[in-house]
Amino acid sequence: MERNEAFLTQIACLHGHFSNISLITDAFAFVETELVHYVDPGLLLQTEGKNTMTAEQSHGKLLDQLTWMQANHPDAIVITCTQYAACITDEDEAASPSPIFTIDRPFFHEIAYRVEPQILLFSNPATVTPTMDRLRSHALAWGVDPKIEVHVMEGAFALLMENKQEAYREAVYNELVRLSEVNSDMPVSVAQLSMAPVANQFTQKTGIPVSHPLLHLVSELIQKLHLEKKEESIGQTL
Repeated sequence: MERNEAFLTQIACLHGHFSNISLITDAFAFVETELVHYVDPGLLLQTEGKNTMTAEQSHGKLLDQLTWMQANHPDAIVITCTQYAACITDEDEAASPSPIFTIDRPFFHEIAYRVEPQILLFSNPATVTPTMDRLRSHALAWGVDPKIEVHVMEGAFALLMENKQEAYREAVYNELVRLSEVNSDMPVSVAQLSMAPVANQFTQKTGIPVSHPLLHLVSELIQKLHLEKKEESIGQTL
């Protein structure tokens, strides 16, 4: 793939579902960068039943994707799928010629340092164990012990995989409403990128903040990759 004439910082994005493309594109709309999107739902489609991948097979699939992406020599790689992110190892990151950013690492930092008990909402059951394992590992390294109550929406993620996005978002929104009524004293965060627009909508309508992985990803990349805002966006906030 040819690099464009402006020599913009190129960020290769690995998605597990095509709907994440627009979310990332919108989030980086005000930044001087070139986004190149790679979509492979294979790992998401092989997490249940007889086709379930072993950890080794899942890791091998991730390495295949990284090799594919690195062939175009991006300046950085962003993994937006939590299942792919859960497969990456420190050795993978050290061996990569391009820095690798996962959607949830800056998000982990936010919720790990939260003192009060909190709720973390998942729509994809297959991501719960690997995500929580990674979160606990980071928290241990940072010397903190967050009190997290995990809630899983059974059946919701199937709607997204069937391209029933409106039904999926409605289900997520309704669950946020339910949690805010039943656990009004506990802050809520959503674990998947696909839930981010609903979290923003819920916050705008209710005034109740809901954290999500996209909130801090852009600022982290701007800082670490020294990205600049587009001229028409100067003066605007993130």
